[in-house]
Amino acid sequence: MDEAAALYKQGWTLRRIAVQQRCSFQRLSTLLRERTDVEMRTSSHPRALRLTPVKQAAIRDAVARGMNQSEIGRLVGVTPSTVARLAEREGLNLFKGKRLSWDVDRARRLRADNVPYTRIASQVGVAAMTVWRKLNPADSTARTTRGASDQ
Repeated sequence: MDEAAALYKQGWTLRRIAVQQRCSFQRLSTLLRERTDVEMRTSSHPRALRLTPVKQAAIRDAVARGMNQSEIGRLVGVTPSTVARLAEREGLNLFKGKRLSWDVDRARRLRADNVPYTRIASQVGVAAMTVWRKLNPADSTARTTRGASDQ
C-alpha cells in the first residue's frame, strides 16, 4: 500500500495503480481513503495538473499559435476539455470559435447576383446549408416558421 500511496501522490490515477498493483479499483480506493497520509483528489480536481510538462508546453505553444481546443487536443493527445482546463488555470486566451475557411464576401456577392445557394456552395467549397446559415443569420426578422399563418 505504501507504493500505491506514493504513486497516487505522484498523480497516477487509481485505475492505473490498480492495474499495476493487480488489485481491484474499488479495493484500492477504499484502502487509500482509510490512510491518513493520503489526501484523496475530489471529482472536481483539475486533471490538467497531471499533464506532463512536455504536454503542458505543447498546449501553451499551440494556444499561442491560435489553434482551437479540438485541434490542440488531437495534436497533443488529450481531450479538448483538458486543453480548456489548462488554458483556464493558466489564464491563456483560448480560441473558442470556428474559423471560416471560405470566402464569405464572395458568397455574399454571388447571392446578390441571385446565384443559388447550391452553386455558391460548390464554388466556395462548403455545404449549401453553411452558406445559407451565414448569409441568413438566426436573429433575422425576415425568418418565418412553417404553419405560422395557420394560427
